[in-house]
Amino acid sequence: MSKFFKKGFWVPYENSTEYPTLQQAMEAITKYCEENHHTCTFLSDDRVLIDETVYGIYRGQEMGGWGNYGIKCTEIKKE
Repeated sequence: MSKFFKKGFWVPYENSTEYPTLQQAMEAITKYCEENHHTCTFLSDDRVLIDETVYGIYRGQEMGGWGNYGIKCTEIKKE
């Protein structure tokens, strides 16, 4: 499947005017998972296992966000 069809989601991040630190990203993802009843295990600084699916963690500007920063989890397909 093409990389254009990967599943992903933006994690709510309150302070969108500042680049999220690693700690802030981990806290936001953990909070998101707890609130939505998902299991969450961090595999590395840029990988998280959510409900048996591995996601890459992106910390940076939202596309079209006019300088707003965010945290996005994108599914990493097994090859």
